[in-house]
Amino acid sequence: MSNHNAASLSISLEPDSGVPAHRQIHEQIRLLIESRRLPIGARLSSSRRLAAELGVSRMTTQTALDSLLAEGYLVSAPRRGLFVAEHLPLSAAPDAASLPTHISARDSGRDIIRFESGAAVADFPNQAWRRCLRQSWLSPSLELMEGTLPGGYPPLRSAVADMLYSLRGLRCAPEHILITAGNRDALTLVLNTLRRLHPERSSVWLETPCYPPVLNGLRGLGLTPKPLNVDSEGAQIPNAPEDPSQSTASLAALVTPARQYPLGHMMSARRRQQWLDHLAARSRNGDSLWLIEDDYDSEFIYEGRPQAPLSAADETGHSILLGSFSKSLFRSLRLGYIVAPPALIEPLRATQKTLGQAAALPLQPALHHFIDSGEFASHLRRMRRLYLDRRDQSLEMLHRAGLPLTPWPCRSGMHLIAELDHDCPLDDVQWAQRAETYHLQLDTLARHYWAEGQARHRGFLLGFSARDIDYQQRAMELLQQSLNAQARNPA
Repeated sequence: MSNHNAASLSISLEPDSGVPAHRQIHEQIRLLIESRRLPIGARLSSSRRLAAELGVSRMTTQTALDSLLAEGYLVSAPRRGLFVAEHLPLSAAPDAASLPTHISARDSGRDIIRFESGAAVADFPNQAWRRCLRQSWLSPSLELMEGTLPGGYPPLRSAVADMLYSLRGLRCAPEHILITAGNRDALTLVLNTLRRLHPERSSVWLETPCYPPVLNGLRGLGLTPKPLNVDSEGAQIPNAPEDPSQSTASLAALVTPARQYPLGHMMSARRRQQWLDHLAARSRNGDSLWLIEDDYDSEFIYEGRPQAPLSAADETGHSILLGSFSKSLFRSLRLGYIVAPPALIEPLRATQKTLGQAAALPLQPALHHFIDSGEFASHLRRMRRLYLDRRDQSLEMLHRAGLPLTPWPCRSGMHLIAELDHDCPLDDVQWAQRAETYHLQLDTLARHYWAEGQARHRGFLLGFSARDIDYQQRAMELLQQSLNAQARNPA
């Protein structure tokens, strides 16, 4: 069997599954690629031929293929067709021998229902992105082809600088920006660099609750996390003085001022000033603390105005901003950025050279074209409207369900917090365990707390951005059914 027929002969569409045909095609081709049954370099059928073989419209297959192009599973070669990409967006794929020989819509993982807070990839402007991909590769430079662009593609760095001024009011030079492979890569680069500069320090202040992979990442680098408690004004100032000569002295503080993760609080003006005063005081004492600001989804604000990053007002030169395009565009793009003070740029580049350039250079010119053409700004406006509508409808569904859950105000972001009422018969972990029997996966607040003896909120993170309202309604029904089961069977 030739490579270009492999996809169509392995796809089985199920009209009654409730999953749109283009999503079934997308998911099944993705699984074929990840399992290596469609190997690297394999040529796929054209959208026209695939449509004829599957008995669907060409628009259906074109939509599926465009999504795979946008996510990095496929690459387009002019006048030759579509091919499986050499560098897949997922770092690990299941062994082909462990997969069934036939992949159906039900095998795509969609049986598990989640309140998802990722980007709405079904609404991504694939045609505009495809034009940018083509435009960016008409005459690539030798530096781009050879990967000799330290810090990233220069026009993209300039576009990011302009974008940050437009969206956040942050003035920064392109020379102070490094392109990364997303937030995890950025955090690895920053912490490794700071450890080289301060080898005597071994701990990092970290919010609790926080994003669990960040906690695991710190520990993986041999750093000791110290808890920063969070209240309605944001991360609190470290309350213990430190001796910079001790090995337990803190290297940095990692915070999420624009929207605390997971609680969603925007840092108050009073708390922001406290942090700036704290940095200044430590700098005067010769005990400078680096402040790492994770700006993970600040593009989506529905009420009020966005705050400028803390680095915009920090006069000590010890603030670092991390940003990513995974939330605003799509997760597998794996491109982000660091905005660093001038003194840290060369050390960061040295670390990036030592560890290797993880950010894919071939996608950076396409992202530059996407931003520079105005498509990125248009996409953000569309997504803000879409996510605001989905937020409002999710809140209405939660209200109608009559569950013992109280939603917190949600003025920004891609998920809301639903706190358990005091009279709820279950805690969040017990409810989540019961929900699993209904194929509903719940993200509990409990798993985000890590400091011993800390007062904790009980509740769930209910993402609303990634999926349409029908899907969200199904998730809400399962949430209700899983609680009703407690009333029938309390044991």
